Amino acid sequence: MNTKRMAALAMLALSVSLGCGIGEARQDKVNPDAATLQDFQRRIEAYIKLRNRADNGAPPLKETSDPAKIKAAQMELAKRIREHRANARRGDILTPRVEKLFRRLLYPELKGPDAAETKATIKDDAPKPGAVPFKVNATYPENQPLPTVPPDLLARLPKLPEELEYRIIDMHLILRDIDANLIVDYMPNVIR
Repeated sequence: MNTKRMAALAMLALSVSLGCGIGEARQDKVNPDAATLQDFQRRIEAYIKLRNRADNGAPPLKETSDPAKIKAAQMELAKRIREHRANARRGDILTPRVEKLFRRLLYPELKGPDAAETKATIKDDAPKPGAVPFKVNATYPENQPLPTVPPDLLARLPKLPEELEYRIIDMHLILRDIDANLIVDYMPNVIR
């Protein structure tokens, strides 16, 4: 093999090895928060797909203002979701990494200059202590208020699809399916 050819092959090998090193360095620089949020979104999308499968199997509800028919449809949807998520448990969607990120995102609002006002807003329409079961797939009690999440906290959390909402109960954050009135997941002690 001539010298020029050996030099060219050596340069090619060096380029490839450097290229691999650069690729590895780029992977190390992936924003961990972005990866966590992406994982959260994938989990939310998986829940919505599961929910849609459960909803597609239910008999269609004709438009009605009859509270009994609306309640029956809600209970049927919740039952079907529970069947599809029989093995669901806390942390399936709000994973430990998501919890850590959410706490960090909410911290400035809960410890900053407006923290007292934010916490007071949370307590304004809070359910009675112990009235809401913190259990995945549990029904949110109909006789308890649904406290609003203060806008400053809501603005720091990832947007949810229209079927889901965040609620803060006591010190805990719940992820609630609106139509099924179901606790999808929860995160303990978000308010400190």
